[in-house]
Amino acid sequence: MTQDQIQEFVKKYSSSDFDKIKFDWNGKHGNDLEDKNIHFRMQICEYLKDDFSDSSDELILNLYLELSKSAKETWGVYNSFHLFANELLERGGAKYLDIYIEGATKSMDTGLMSGRLNLSKERLNEIICHIKSKMNNYENESEITGYDHMLKRFEWLFEKENKEKVSNDSDSLWQKIKSKFNF
Repeated sequence: MTQDQIQEFVKKYSSSDFDKIKFDWNGKHGNDLEDKNIHFRMQICEYLKDDFSDSSDELILNLYLELSKSAKETWGVYNSFHLFANELLERGGAKYLDIYIEGATKSMDTGLMSGRLNLSKERLNEIICHIKSKMNNYENESEITGYDHMLKRFEWLFEKENKEKVSNDSDSLWQKIKSKFNF
């Protein structure tokens, strides 16, 4: 497919196009594993990974989940899987948290890779507040499966973000001092 055709697919993506990107697995592993959509799905992912602006939320969500299904059965994960996780959370925050958790918990690989997030401080705070609220107000245990682990993940990311900001602020202050006193 040409870049123009891929761009057109991305811009016009709808649920009727899902069959073109879904993980279409033959149920086998190793050399016998087949997924008739892998090449097209990877073309779309490679096109999107640097700039998601042409993409709908639906396409990002579908790719994220299909990549996670593929990772579970292929025993490996797409090297830019985390970018799709990051994009869906940055766009939708708490609204997409359960979808994020579904993909993140498909396999050990998706669990690790989905943790490589670079979310805004506001989005991290929103997600943490949502998780805490859900954990305090659930009616049935299945509603919060995985939330305890995710709370730790997002709190760690929030703290990391704060430490980096303090470090950057300190570096900036040090630069001002150096320039003022000609160090």
